Amino acid sequence: MSRIAIVVQRCHADVVGGSEALAWQYAQLLGERCDVEILTSCALDYRTWDNALPAGVETRDGVTIRRFESAWPRGRWFGDLHRRLLATYRDNAQRGVVEKVPWRPQLAEAFIRAQGPWCPGLIDHLAERHDDYAAIVFCTYLYPTTYYGMAAVPRAKRVLVPTLHDEPPAYLRVFARAARDTANVVWLTQAERELGRRLWHVEHGDVVGMAVASTPAAPERRDVPYLLYCGRIDEAKGCRELIDAFVRYRRDHRAPLDLVLTGSDHLGVPSRDDVQYLGYVDDARKAALMAGATAFVMPSPYESFSIVTLEAMAQGAPVIANGDCAVLAEHIARSGAGWTYRGRDEFVRRIGEAVAVDADARSELGARGRCYVESHYATANIARALSAAIGR
Repeated sequence: MSRIAIVVQRCHADVVGGSEALAWQYAQLLGERCDVEILTSCALDYRTWDNALPAGVETRDGVTIRRFESAWPRGRWFGDLHRRLLATYRDNAQRGVVEKVPWRPQLAEAFIRAQGPWCPGLIDHLAERHDDYAAIVFCTYLYPTTYYGMAAVPRAKRVLVPTLHDEPPAYLRVFARAARDTANVVWLTQAERELGRRLWHVEHGDVVGMAVASTPAAPERRDVPYLLYCGRIDEAKGCRELIDAFVRYRRDHRAPLDLVLTGSDHLGVPSRDDVQYLGYVDDARKAALMAGATAFVMPSPYESFSIVTLEAMAQGAPVIANGDCAVLAEHIARSGAGWTYRGRDEFVRRIGEAVAVDADARSELGARGRCYVESHYATANIARALSAAIGR
């Protein structure tokens, strides 16, 4: 039986993250046909990369997890480089420069190492033991576990799952060079593939996606209709814009409406009677909340797939999504299960449109969303496509 390695920056049942969830699902799908090892750090917190878990080997659900220590926590040096990167990106964007971050490779690679997790043992393991694996899958382009890990193994064994979205680090030319120098690339959506072609000039790869559960849940019953957001609550996910748009809608309309948020709060959810932060909820509660929501809202401009958006569609929730994100716009256009917006004024109007939908129209939107998920993201289909992509 072949052995496959999957490299990802974190792996633990308590970790909430899209690329981490994707890596774990791919490990389980591939584990039905081959031996799978996950190579990862000892970290739980992506903001510090502190070694919270012991180095070594453990087995979970039949998957071997091999952890390596981070040599240092993320420090002030990364913050300085990140601010410099953002300033260069903004300045060049304002001047209409297409090549927005023309950093030399040495500076770009210093940024990648400083970002962490920097795990020399993981890189050494790949360099010394790559013959043990038929293929090595690197999940998410951004971190040194992927960038330096790919450089440590033969090109013929490199499979990159970039989870790419349009963000400043993606414009570093070293990432484009690394993505082109792979045996294959696994894209999650056609929109992500088009972005890879535009930013990185990568022409090869397979659109595979991710399996999304579609078993319907009984909707949660609440006294007041509600909008729902699930995931990391922070500025980069558009959550401040979401809260501001909701507050504006409530200011201008008397009809009762709540905003319900679940996940980790890195923003500081305001204390209001009509804004309810539930923290972490289990999968069953999340599905019930989705099934009962007036609409699920995804305000993030940076998504390569958006698992929770598709989970909400599978539960029959109409979706309001940020149209500046090509992936979200693709999901809405192909499914016909909601609305996109651009800018705060249109965001507020979309909230009003979602609230005004009657029961029959909402049922029709929900049916479209479920059909879209079941047609494109069924587990058996994803497993076949993934195995074929790695086999190539």
